[in-house]
Amino acid sequence: MRYDVIIVGAGPAGSTTARECAERGLSVLLLDKAEFPRDKPCGGGVTVRASKLLPFSIESVVERVITDVYLTHKQASGFSRHSDDALVNMTQRRNFDMLLLEKALEAGVILRENAAVRQVSRGATSIDVSTQDETFTASVLVAADGANGKTAQMSGIQQSFWQQIALEGNVTPSSGIPDRWQTCFGLDIGGIPGGYGWVFPKGDHLNIGIGGWRYVGPGLRESLGHLTKFYGFDRENMWGLRGHYLTIRKPESPLVRGNVVLVGDAAGLIDPMTDEGIYSSIWSGQSAARTIADYVGGETSNLLNYKREVESELVPELSISLRFHDLFQLAPGLYLWAEKHTDLVWALARRILRGDQTYVNVMLRHTATGNVIDFLSDLVRVTPYLQRRSGLREPAPPQRFFVRGSVQT
Repeated sequence: MRYDVIIVGAGPAGSTTARECAERGLSVLLLDKAEFPRDKPCGGGVTVRASKLLPFSIESVVERVITDVYLTHKQASGFSRHSDDALVNMTQRRNFDMLLLEKALEAGVILRENAAVRQVSRGATSIDVSTQDETFTASVLVAADGANGKTAQMSGIQQSFWQQIALEGNVTPSSGIPDRWQTCFGLDIGGIPGGYGWVFPKGDHLNIGIGGWRYVGPGLRESLGHLTKFYGFDRENMWGLRGHYLTIRKPESPLVRGNVVLVGDAAGLIDPMTDEGIYSSIWSGQSAARTIADYVGGETSNLLNYKREVESELVPELSISLRFHDLFQLAPGLYLWAEKHTDLVWALARRILRGDQTYVNVMLRHTATGNVIDFLSDLVRVTPYLQRRSGLREPAPPQRFFVRGSVQT
């Protein structure tokens, strides 16, 4: 059977793309190698900013609402910050993803579970997707199979990412969630190049993890053990230990190639500062669906509108986030000092988590500060000593300063 669109991967990006395509009257086949509900390595924090994108409530799968953050530096004493409004909804990915999938099915999407894609054959106006048992045909293919997905590669698309790695596990306290973590999550910064450690409270357990640039991978298990002990829990009681990659898109990495579209983590659309990818997954799925509907309906001759939308609206956000990340990793202790002793940094972080302000707006409203951030970020990217201090082994190219003679990507 031929479909208007085949989507590989039923996570947030895939289910969102599928639902929005179906709501626009398209025939949609959604393939996933797993059987749902399935779990997925992820802290499970859905920011208020991300939830605002959805046209339905996620309250049914929210286990805890976060209003407070406990910040520490290299597993030393820390301090708390409070918000009068919710910042993050804590959920489990098996439940959150199942909710998004159910909404897609209600819209008329056809689902095939246990259907790992084995081969992709691209034509000028159609594309064949083969699983172990069947071959399906569509006008458009959407790669939504995450950071480890192979759909883009099987379609002949060469991606270009910076990679991070994380390791996480869970602890179930015998006496329940401690009072300090009821509405609070913890972040430990400065202890690992390119990332941070965390503790995220769920309904009856806590998710504890740590991550950074890919090269820190061999030491993550030991680092997670130390972090678990720091937060007051026994590493021997940790269950569900698992690791996963996170992909940060390089500027040249494709978003569209012919009749193939990449969304979410499969496109590397992760926020470098926070390592949060659910917002971009939902946003890119919605954008892709609009473009696909126009293409299938004959209103456009290609899928490049999706690329233009992502590059004009989402990429500037991620680009500025990467600059913030460069400076944050250079001097995390300075960031913590500013967070503790001033209200400005916390106010900005709170508004961004809630979707009340964007990275782009921050730069536009604070032009002088933005220029300093751009300059210092570029300086880090071209200075070996600062690169080492920031933990960068493959820095992004400078964007505004020191451009002459540099390699542009």
